[in-house]
Amino acid sequence: MTTTAQTQTFPNLGPKVAANRHPIYDLLEDEWIKLGHVREGTGGFKDGTYLVAHAREWLDHTSVSTAADGTTTTTVNPNPRKPSPKLKARRTLARYENVASAILEAKKAALFREQPVRRLGDDEKAADAPKAPLELWWENVDGTGTHIDDAMPAWWDLAATFGHVVLYFELPAAMPEQTDGEVRTAADDGWPYVRLYTPLDVINWLVDENGEIVSLKVQEAVAATTYNELKPVTQYRVRIINKEGWKLYDAKTGSAISEGTHELGCLPVAFLFGKRRAILSDVGQSVLGDPRNYIDLFNLTSEKRELERSQTFSFINLPLGTGPDAPTVEQAQAMMGKQTGTMNVLFSAGPAAILSADAENVKTYQDDIQQLKRDIYREAGVQWESDSKDAEAEGSLVVKREEMNTRLAAYADECEQTEYTLAELFYRWKMGAEGADKAMEKDGVTISYPQRFDAAPFDAVLKQVQAAMSIGMPTEFLKAMRKALIKKFEGMGNLTPTQVQAIEDAIDAAEDDMSPTQLMQAKIEAQAGGPVGKKPKPGEKKEPPMKKPEAA
Repeated sequence: MTTTAQTQTFPNLGPKVAANRHPIYDLLEDEWIKLGHVREGTGGFKDGTYLVAHAREWLDHTSVSTAADGTTTTTVNPNPRKPSPKLKARRTLARYENVASAILEAKKAALFREQPVRRLGDDEKAADAPKAPLELWWENVDGTGTHIDDAMPAWWDLAATFGHVVLYFELPAAMPEQTDGEVRTAADDGWPYVRLYTPLDVINWLVDENGEIVSLKVQEAVAATTYNELKPVTQYRVRIINKEGWKLYDAKTGSAISEGTHELGCLPVAFLFGKRRAILSDVGQSVLGDPRNYIDLFNLTSEKRELERSQTFSFINLPLGTGPDAPTVEQAQAMMGKQTGTMNVLFSAGPAAILSADAENVKTYQDDIQQLKRDIYREAGVQWESDSKDAEAEGSLVVKREEMNTRLAAYADECEQTEYTLAELFYRWKMGAEGADKAMEKDGVTISYPQRFDAAPFDAVLKQVQAAMSIGMPTEFLKAMRKALIKKFEGMGNLTPTQVQAIEDAIDAAEDDMSPTQLMQAKIEAQAGGPVGKKPKPGEKKEPPMKKPEAA
């Protein structure tokens, strides 16, 4: 089943309808833009415009007007635009510490440390067995040869940054009719591919009476086909997607370009959420938290740097002296200049001294920066590096690790649900809307993400098992623990359900574990060369006791 394209078979939208946006989009657009800057360190972090300037750091922060009678009035300019040299220098020296990238990379590494299980059927196939169509599509989900194992981490990164992304299941274009004698394979008909839209691309949507999204309006950048088409302003087009098909319009004029149908019987999109919102359920919430926290950190770092520079380049105060022969400030400046080395010179009647800023201010800023970083990490659910160094209770760290595991499990559930939706869309395309569910059930499509993300090393887990054996835990407990540790062993994370069941059956059939007393008895008998405290059997020669060596 492929999409069909037509031209000018539907009315134009007009420029106003093409440009109208959802109220939630208008509410969150600025936040989404800042989140993108936070993740990449671009925008106001790159050019320094996220720095909150002091009023006197603008050259036009006030304006003076003169009345007819000669009196002057000074008014504050609410929107100054001319930065002073000091503000320009501060923007140049501004440094963005991208802790957001560290947080997301840490979560992504833990979430995708083990590859999810994707298979058709319960049994593992032979290496030379032919692959099912869904398995072939998993090897190229975006039309550019990207395997779904590589695509999902990239998609989740964007979903975690903005809160959610929309994965559009786009069908291949219709092929021309086959001519006589033409040999055509299945690959010639094309395969569906996923087109990703961030929340900034989805400008409007419609919902039904049940609150389900039934239509999307997205904006797409028009790619240039030649170098002569490159323009300083990006050109856009608008695509409307619904349960029947899609329609394409010019974003500026709203005039129709083309349309197509997909016959999938549903909206051909899958939503991948980073984090669900409690109230605005149509959109997700960034796992990074409030972007203003990172802008605040950017400002604190810049202001601390400014204080450090003011201490490095201090003032030196030179006394002018007293009496009629004492030079004036102008005469002293003419003789020495206003600056010596890296220090500014101040002339006054006071004693000679080097004036520098109070170091306590820098320490206060440093404490504020550390506290803000700690708050950012805690809001994101990531353990702050100093938590393990500070005098913090071990139980508190365990709770934090468990909280992180719970969050990762929620991310994994969202990824799993999104993959099932994409698989269902693939079956709808391949088998038709009516037979998709039965075909998926018959093929036994299984997509399973890990639910535990423990970072404990294997030797620590092994010590826990040994401790359970040493305190005499019952055999049932030890066997249950062994079952839980099956996939903890390196290289055992991709076992099939049949293999796992076989290992669990072997664990159940194994002999009962010996108690600590039995283990000790066995150890003593092994050292003594035989059973201890037992009488010899008839005809068995009893070894004489060892004689004590005589003293020399």
